[in-house]
Amino acid sequence: MRGVVGVRFSRVLTVALLAAVTAGASCNSATSSEGASNCRAACSRCGSELCVDCAATAARLRDEFENAVYACVIQGSDAASCDTVWMNCIVQAEGQLTPRPADTTYRDACLAKKSECDAAGMGFADDDCLLSPILDETRVAQAQQCLSQTCANIGACFMPLFN
Repeated sequence: MRGVVGVRFSRVLTVALLAAVTAGASCNSATSSEGASNCRAACSRCGSELCVDCAATAARLRDEFENAVYACVIQGSDAASCDTVWMNCIVQAEGQLTPRPADTTYRDACLAKKSECDAAGMGFADDDCLLSPILDETRVAQAQQCLSQTCANIGACFMPLFN
């Protein structure tokens, strides 16, 4: 399952970064600045859609995840394509994460809401329930709040967080 989540991550993050750039997203915290710096270092070695706006990427992702991805990319094989290096590093970093209680709580509640919405004919992607381990805790908290929405409205609530 980790590979499936990692594969969807690339598409999700591409759209999220484009939305963040369009909205002028920025980040000023020290941790995010460090993440943005690490992003730029990795991107100077091997380009990716993550490189579009390193500050916005740093604001969205869990520090442990992004730091592992960037370190992996910096050390990546020159023999592999950049797309392969990034994808392998994303999947590897995802597998190293220690689940947070908020991720488990969110995943379980989200999958229950998904079942409810599926039964009503208004389902949403289960990936929206499974991506929280790579996201910053504030994003997970926002996604948790979306679960109180009706099935008809939950997709609009998730969109800025996952798409």
